[in-house]
Amino acid sequence: MAGKTVERKQSANLSVQQIQEAMPKLERRIADVEAFEPSKQQEIGSAEASILSNKLSDFLNAIYPPGTIEHNRYLLPLTHLYGGPMVMGGRRTGYEITDGYRKGKEKALAALNSIKSIFEEALEDAGAGIGGAGKAIRAYGGLELHAKIQRNCSPLYRDGHYAEAVEKAVKVLNTQVRLKSEIDLDGSKLMEQAFGGKEPTLQFNDLADQSDRDEQVGFMMLFKGAVAGLRNPRAHRLMIDDPERALEFIAFVSLLLKLLDEAEEP
Repeated sequence: MAGKTVERKQSANLSVQQIQEAMPKLERRIADVEAFEPSKQQEIGSAEASILSNKLSDFLNAIYPPGTIEHNRYLLPLTHLYGGPMVMGGRRTGYEITDGYRKGKEKALAALNSIKSIFEEALEDAGAGIGGAGKAIRAYGGLELHAKIQRNCSPLYRDGHYAEAVEKAVKVLNTQVRLKSEIDLDGSKLMEQAFGGKEPTLQFNDLADQSDRDEQVGFMMLFKGAVAGLRNPRAHRLMIDDPERALEFIAFVSLLLKLLDEAEEP
């Protein structure tokens, strides 16, 4: 008689980006469980407990799809918030209900914190040997970057191509200045023509007094420095293995793009 074929469950194998995107929701679910008060539950399956259980179940299904090893591992503690014994017939005392939910809360928190620990370790492993990229990647996810930086550079950065992400950011900046100024130049010369001189093509202020003119020159120098310094091969060598330095440069270029959006023709 032939034996039954046992279907082997697969690991979810989440990418760094998937983990990064899941972390904020994981933190919210941990906060939800911590705020849950077993002593206020009057019955098994109370409305509050049911709502929380649904949130936890939805979270589990979103990060670890059914059929994965991780889904099976966390299914019980994250979908059964009542952790007391199930006895047919009879009513539970208030103490039994409270104690059951207390145990369930502890198990749910343990499961969520286990997931958090795994996520944090995976992010750190992604940065093994490169100065703690996990921390930098999490910081990158919290930045309010210019939309064009998000679209063109973020995928490169998250995949570990730090120097390429910075180079792409500078190219985006150069292109946007050229398009807005309608000046067919490149690099430092473009920035001088667009923002320099007595009558710059693009102004950051009204140039009403010396203070305004000084600000205009200062911003022009920032733009020149970005395109000259960050496209330098030496700068690339510094960034290849330094996600934190790359993050700072990308944030700097993003700020310049936001300033460019506010610049106007005279």
